[in-house]
Amino acid sequence: MNPDSISQTEDLAASQFRRSDGLWEGIARVSGMDCGACAVEIEHAAKQVSGLHEFTVNPASHLARWVAHGPNAIEQLMHKLARLGYAMGLHGEEASQVQALRQKRAARNRFLRFLVAALCMMQIMMYSAPEYVFSVQEIGLTETRLLRWAQWVLTLPLVVYCALPHLRRAWVAAWQRRLVMDQPIILGLLLAFVLSSLNLNNPANHVWFDSIAMLLTLLLLVQMLIENQTSKALAHLAGLQPDLPLKVQLQDGPGWRDCPVAQLQAGQRYRLFSGLAVPVDSLLADGQAPLWVDEAMRTGEAEPVCKAPGELVQAGSRIQSPMAVLVVKPSLGLDSLGSLGQLLLQALAVKPRQQDRVQGVLPWFVLAVLCCAMLTTLVWWGILGRPDLAATATLAVLIVTCPCALALALPLTHLFAVRQLADLGVLVRNPQALDTLNHVQCVALDKTGTLTTNHAVQVRQSECCGHSPMVEPTVLNALLALAHRSSHPLARAVSTHLLHRLEYRSLPIEWDHLEERPGAGLVGVLMIDACAYEIRLGSAAHCGVQQTMQALSAQVFASCTSMPTALNPAGFQALQFAVVMNIDQALPRQMNVLKSLGLSLHVLSGDHSASVESWAPQLLFNSRCGGMSPAEKTAWIAGFQQQGKAVAMVGDGLNDSGAFAQADVSFAAAGASTLSAGQADFMLMNAGIAGVVASFQVARQVERIGAQNLWWALVYNGLAVPVAMMGLLTPWMASLGMGISSLVVFANALRLRQEVR
Repeated sequence: MNPDSISQTEDLAASQFRRSDGLWEGIARVSGMDCGACAVEIEHAAKQVSGLHEFTVNPASHLARWVAHGPNAIEQLMHKLARLGYAMGLHGEEASQVQALRQKRAARNRFLRFLVAALCMMQIMMYSAPEYVFSVQEIGLTETRLLRWAQWVLTLPLVVYCALPHLRRAWVAAWQRRLVMDQPIILGLLLAFVLSSLNLNNPANHVWFDSIAMLLTLLLLVQMLIENQTSKALAHLAGLQPDLPLKVQLQDGPGWRDCPVAQLQAGQRYRLFSGLAVPVDSLLADGQAPLWVDEAMRTGEAEPVCKAPGELVQAGSRIQSPMAVLVVKPSLGLDSLGSLGQLLLQALAVKPRQQDRVQGVLPWFVLAVLCCAMLTTLVWWGILGRPDLAATATLAVLIVTCPCALALALPLTHLFAVRQLADLGVLVRNPQALDTLNHVQCVALDKTGTLTTNHAVQVRQSECCGHSPMVEPTVLNALLALAHRSSHPLARAVSTHLLHRLEYRSLPIEWDHLEERPGAGLVGVLMIDACAYEIRLGSAAHCGVQQTMQALSAQVFASCTSMPTALNPAGFQALQFAVVMNIDQALPRQMNVLKSLGLSLHVLSGDHSASVESWAPQLLFNSRCGGMSPAEKTAWIAGFQQQGKAVAMVGDGLNDSGAFAQADVSFAAAGASTLSAGQADFMLMNAGIAGVVASFQVARQVERIGAQNLWWALVYNGLAVPVAMMGLLTPWMASLGMGISSLVVFANALRLRQEVR
């Protein structure tokens, strides 16, 4: 198989891609999983496949993420998992249909098992109740035997059908010499069934058919509830993703052919029609008519935007023109935005940071339970000579342990947290950052575009002292096109101002050279009337003019140099724009909430220091730093980190990417540049810092509820097992306790959906 081609098998169609470092990365949902033990089994199988660099499975979302040296590795794993009873399907059109059928079939089988278990349990309870109320002599020997045989007949389908998934996993793990949580449960079920079968005709001894029925019913009920809520959460999150096309029409010589989006490579030309969303960051092809796109998914702006040939069309933008020919932008992959539709999948496929520790403890916990069961048998039977109590206590020890509580204590809280934040306008790119947020002590915020709002922006244009103004319509049109290239809020404000001044008449520009310099501005070179011109927009130093002090506004400068006469003062023209951007009325309240959480707030801005110091005096920051370059922002964050403080960075510009990489946690504000957003842990879909506040609040809830779940699981198992060893629990009590323990963890995780609004 060609290593540069993507697997075209049914279950792997258009789902993994090749990264810039040569490795292959992909995400898939695994069907056939019932609980956290399945994730451990799948990861163990992945370790036996050569060529897999990384592989993890989230026990709550059932999503797997891998990094492999080649596409063949995941195909080998797919076939290996199929032999274990799991199916891994990805996101091509055909694969999605197959996966949907598998998910529907798995949900139907799970419901049928629960239905059979519940119906049998009710009948078994009816037949077992007389022995709890009356003595054998009162019931009658023949009647007692008849009731027990009826229970045995009803229990048989439970053991053969309802317990089959757990039996299979326990057997496979034992064959592989591994310990999993299913083994104590299955051992207890089989032991209870065998001993009860031997005591069918001996009314003097106990039978535990009712305990078997109760255990399986509660276990299947918990699994069904968890699967139901997980599916709802995943469906809800999927609805928040842009409906990006799975295939596009790729140029192939003089014609066009269908091509999966995951196979697109940098520099390839493809076309889309009206109404479709752009699947990857692309450039409008040369020679095309200006393209109108809706960027509301990316920037929140409702007004359509016109793109000229060569301009960036970001992933998620919706085509409004009849047809567009686009060129795939370089640096494809998940290290940049690539496709917005992949962000939530990445988040849901990542396991909580402490989950590996929990999974590492589980085998030792299972070993301890098995040792306790053997010790219980030895003491009650071998030492105390009570075989009846030995059987009861041993069964209680094996049954009372709760697998779901330990395995799903953390993944469930993170899954519901990702959904909750998505509802609040925050896309979680790195779920492990939720754990880091709880240790953050300092929040650094960019000013323009992060703390300011795009509404009611005031722009005042004036001449630069000692320089000729830019007045020619062709030059202003070029300056408008240059400003429109940037996602910086100040550049947008200047672009809107110039568009209004030109009476909304703009012409496409063919640039000979175009560049955006972080922390400085933009520069473009073009030909006007056979003469080369260099247009600059940005800081005073970038444009070669003198800074003018204006304390209440941010300043943006523009310059135009006629290249052949660059030394002639008459060939140099300049303008300055004073931009006043208001703050959101909710900002003071949001800052107070962050401070109440023990956070210090600092402004790091590239605007002039005097402007930053005098801006919005009612906002009480711990410090305000202006005139900062990208390197200075990075150094400032590093200085705090050297003091042992964790720092969160909130910004939106290209000049914030270095600070994002340095910070412990990063937030990309609404409308952030592709590079900044691609490096951020969280993406804010709405303007302002409301999403930042929500993220800190949800992170606190995740830590608290996750810790509660873990402590509950540990305390429950730590107390229940010794009590069962003492013979104080009957098997039906142990079954009830196991089910209630799982329901407590599940219900506690659900609180994340209501507590933060």
